[in-house]
Amino acid sequence: MEIEHKRLADKIHLLTFGNQQDITSTFLRFQEHYESPYFQGKNFPLDEFKIWYIQNSPNGIKTGNFTYYSDWNGFNIPSYVLKPFYEGKFDPLSDQEQQFLEIFKNIDGVFYIIGLHGEYKNQKAVLRHEIAHALFYTNENYQSEVLQLLLKFNIESMKKEIFSLGYHENVLDDEVHAFCVDTGRDLKTPIPEKLSEELNNVYNKYFE
Repeated sequence: MEIEHKRLADKIHLLTFGNQQDITSTFLRFQEHYESPYFQGKNFPLDEFKIWYIQNSPNGIKTGNFTYYSDWNGFNIPSYVLKPFYEGKFDPLSDQEQQFLEIFKNIDGVFYIIGLHGEYKNQKAVLRHEIAHALFYTNENYQSEVLQLLLKFNIESMKKEIFSLGYHENVLDDEVHAFCVDTGRDLKTPIPEKLSEELNNVYNKYFE
């Protein structure tokens, strides 16, 4: 499996995979350990997650099949998520997980990892969405400005929809802001135009 590794900024790393199957099978346990409504903070085998996911499809359609590998295109995780994997709490690791961890084993400090794949056509919007997450985590000033803006608007409907998509409640503010930055490509809930404009101004100030 080929993975292109690139630094977008001092604390932001971009991994580009060749196809959707490779990226989803690699990121799955990292991402769900970070923000799953059920598995956040837990150490879990892949089979357990598959059973749960089949019964709790984020699109609300229960097909009886495991669709994770075709449901997702972009991924983002903070560096602390890697710790239990390095400590052996997720053993046995898959070959993809081992290759992933090998990339970051000598990188110290706080950083953020973004994942995209080459088969997805709308990469520009996805990348902007994921960089917004990275800035929110790695830059305290950016996060502070974002949270102050969110307080000025009623975002409860957006939070409710995003939660229904399979995100943990702890990341909802971050997710609302990221969807606003890339104009909410996947949301049915209308996004306040003024909120999107102001959040994009903040994003553009911190990342060009």
